[in-house]
Amino acid sequence: MKQNPFSLTFGKEPKTIISNSSIFDEIKDKFLSLNPSSTTTLITGVRGSGKTVLLTRLCKYFDEIDDWVVVELNPETDMLEYLASSIYEKCKYKYKFVKKDFSFSFKGISITLSGENPISNVITLLEKMFDVLMKKNKKVLICVDDVSNNQNVKTFVQQYQIFIRKDYPLFLLMTGLYENVRNLQNEKSLTFLYRAPQINIGSLSLMSIAESFEDVFEVSKEDAIILSKLTNGYAFAYQVLGYVLFEQNKKKLDGNVLKEFDRYLREYVYEKIYFDLPDKEKMIVNALSKIDDGSISNIMENLKMNKENISQYRDKLLKKGILVKNGWGKLSFALPRFKEYILLQQEFE
Repeated sequence: MKQNPFSLTFGKEPKTIISNSSIFDEIKDKFLSLNPSSTTTLITGVRGSGKTVLLTRLCKYFDEIDDWVVVELNPETDMLEYLASSIYEKCKYKYKFVKKDFSFSFKGISITLSGENPISNVITLLEKMFDVLMKKNKKVLICVDDVSNNQNVKTFVQQYQIFIRKDYPLFLLMTGLYENVRNLQNEKSLTFLYRAPQINIGSLSLMSIAESFEDVFEVSKEDAIILSKLTNGYAFAYQVLGYVLFEQNKKKLDGNVLKEFDRYLREYVYEKIYFDLPDKEKMIVNALSKIDDGSISNIMENLKMNKENISQYRDKLLKKGILVKNGWGKLSFALPRFKEYILLQQEFE
C-alpha cells in the first residue's frame, strides 16, 4: 500500500504540500540582502495555518548556505544557554572557540574559550562567539516556534536587542499565535518588536488546492473544485481532507468522509481554538453561528452590544484568523465548518 502523502502531524512537512512561496521568498530575500531593512520577522496565524512548516522550510534553506549558522530554540528552556551550546555544537568553526585558557560549563555543556578575563556568564560567552563568527563573515539565524509571553522568551528578546545594538550578525524568526505575539509586543521592555515586520499567514489558494487534489486522486476538475471549496483555503483542512480521502480510498465527498473530516478538525484544532477564546469573543462567534447573513447589526442586537464594544472584539477575531469580512457590515467564519462545530458544541453547553 502506498504511503499517505498527507499528514496530520503539526510542524512536519508533508509530502503533499502547498507552500506559501511568496512569504518564503519575501523573508529569504530580505535576510539575504546586503542591507536588510529588518533582521527580525514575526510570523503569525491561526492554529494549523502552516506557520511551523514555513519556519522549517526557512531553517532548512539557510542551513544549507555556508555563511549561515541556523539555531532552533525551544521557548520553554533557557534560550540563551541553549543558543550558546547550539552554536558551539553546530558551527564548523568550533576549533576557533577551543583554547586552553578558560573553560565554561553549564547544564552538562563544557566549552573552552580563550581570554584574559574569566567568563562568568553566558552573555559574555555568546559575545565572544559572535566576535569569532563576525571575523569569518558568518551570520546566525535564530528560529523560535510557537512563542508565548513567558520569562524565557522575555529574557532572550531583551538580550537579543542588546546584541543587535552591538551590530552582531544575528537574524531572528519567531512564529506564534496572534494573541501570544501581541502580548509579547505589549511588554514595556520589548517595544522593538512593534517595529519588527509581522507577517500573517492567510488562506491557501483554492485553485492550488484543487490542482493538488486533481493530481493526487486523479479526479475531474469539477470534483477537485468541490473538494477544494470544503477546505476554505485552511492549510490543515487541506491536509485533513486529503488524509481522510486517501485512508478511505475515496475520491469524492460522502457522509463518512465528512464525518471524519469534522472529527479531525474538532479534536486536533477547533476545541483548542474555541475554548481558548475570551468570553466576549466566544459570545460573538456563538451569535454569528446562528445568524445566516452574518450581519454585524444582528449580532449587536442579539448580544445587546454597542458598535464600539463589538468592534474591538471583532477586530481581534479577524486578526486571529477566525473570522473574515464578508462584504459591508458582514462577517463569516474563516475556518471550514467551524460554524457547524460551534452549533454542535452549543448543544452540550
